[in-house]
Amino acid sequence: MDTRVAQAELTPAGRAAGPGQRWPIVAIGSLALLNGLVSVGQALLIRISSNPRLFTLPLPYGLYHWSRLLALLFGFVLLYLSFHLFQRRRAAWWLSTSGLALAIVVHTGHGHHLSLAAIPVATLVLLLVFRRRFTVRSEPRSIARGLVFMAASLLFALLYGTLGFYLLDRRDFGIDFLLDESLVRTLRQYLLIGNADLVAHTKQALWFLDSLGVIGTAAAVFAVFSLFRPLAFRLRTLPHERARAAEMLDRYGRISEHYFALWPDKSFFLNPSGEGFISYRVAAGVAVCLSDPVAPEAAVPGLLRQFLHYCTDNGWIVAMLYTLPDWLPVYTEAGLHSLKIGADAIVNLERFCTETNQSKQFRRNKRRLVEDGFTVGRHEPPHTADLVRELEAVSSEWLSLPGRRERPFALGSYSTDYAARTTFFVVRDRAGRIVAFVNETPTYRPGMATIDMMRHRADVPHGIMDFLFDSLFCSLREQGLRQFDLGLAPMAGVGEEPGSTTQERVIRQLFDLLERFYPMAGLRTYKAKFEPDWEDRFLVYQGGPAGLVRTAIALSRILA
Repeated sequence: MDTRVAQAELTPAGRAAGPGQRWPIVAIGSLALLNGLVSVGQALLIRISSNPRLFTLPLPYGLYHWSRLLALLFGFVLLYLSFHLFQRRRAAWWLSTSGLALAIVVHTGHGHHLSLAAIPVATLVLLLVFRRRFTVRSEPRSIARGLVFMAASLLFALLYGTLGFYLLDRRDFGIDFLLDESLVRTLRQYLLIGNADLVAHTKQALWFLDSLGVIGTAAAVFAVFSLFRPLAFRLRTLPHERARAAEMLDRYGRISEHYFALWPDKSFFLNPSGEGFISYRVAAGVAVCLSDPVAPEAAVPGLLRQFLHYCTDNGWIVAMLYTLPDWLPVYTEAGLHSLKIGADAIVNLERFCTETNQSKQFRRNKRRLVEDGFTVGRHEPPHTADLVRELEAVSSEWLSLPGRRERPFALGSYSTDYAARTTFFVVRDRAGRIVAFVNETPTYRPGMATIDMMRHRADVPHGIMDFLFDSLFCSLREQGLRQFDLGLAPMAGVGEEPGSTTQERVIRQLFDLLERFYPMAGLRTYKAKFEPDWEDRFLVYQGGPAGLVRTAIALSRILA
């Protein structure tokens, strides 16, 4: 995992994206876009003086004959760069500054069209004044790769062109090219000077000139793409950093999902003051955080600001999955949006063991399975090798069932190492074979317990998991625990309350529509039989509707 510490200013990220501080980025990006359109339009509509005085003497290769081609090239480049300027990319700032400086020279070279240089000059001035706003980095390795690729492509193109001209027959252009002349002809072609004296006499000659353009364009496109690749997300960590985060988790963890905050599929952002961290994973340009920050409440606003700045500088937006409702005002103040995604089922163990499990349904199910010889047992680590192998067999059989698969990020996946360090509650049949199990994980809430994996064999009798939970809940109650977190019921209560947002109501309707084809409400129905209290869970995200779409794409990849 990659431990990150913020180095940016501590201005709220929500305000940084607001109208007061966003306008320079919008203005510069818009001017770059306008520059590109003007340059393209100029190349199409304005005739160049046959002898611009500025370029007659000092510039070689007859630049005054091809400045319109330069204007056209700069126009297309600036149109492309304007997109990356809106994203505040540092590489785009460097290329735009250099390109505009050259564009000003080209515009000035037209003599009687000096007014066309006004927009490039204004854009260049704004770029220089607000240079500190362009902080989004590109991937350093990709930039180096892009430069190497660019150099290699240029060398290949030169060799290709030189060899091509040298091997052509006199019948193609009416010229026998020497090796040095072939190199000069290739350079003139790629530098947009052109070879006006060349007249293609054969299809081979025409094809060769076209192929030079194709090779040059392809090399430029791939090189520019490499320069603007987003910062790669790498997973690295040092032992002392993980230990520090684990200590904070023990002190400030507040939700069951936080148990998976330090798993190797995630990175974590450490507060420099040592007061908290944020666990996250990046997909589709979105830093998806696992629930709320692990920190004391007073430190959350500062930690959140630092993390938002860090993500902005990397070109990511932020989303937080499974957040609790009590810190929503903090997220709103930081410019984030929230969307209810369901509710956790919190079972009151006292009520369940004295009332709920006394219902006819639970009593009949328990009596039937006890008579059939099923028993429930508890196994605390360290576990024997035989037990671990049998648990793995149950897990593998469960995964073979239709629709069953492990869902990473907020849940665990079975492994020998994971099984070795958690407590298991198992159901055995009359022959002593394990037919079902759950494993207990921390909740970081006093008096509350929860589980992660819930698995069974394919041939278990109906009601076996109810039987397991009945015994588990009452066993935990005898140990003095008061509550049990049965986990999230997706879409529970979403869009059904009077104060629901428009987005929640739309998502509710979409959920109801999809339910006809892909039943998803069964989990809520199953958990409701234990008569739990429901605790709302939210998705917090950045970027409005477009950000919500990007977040949905990222979640589809992370939770797949």
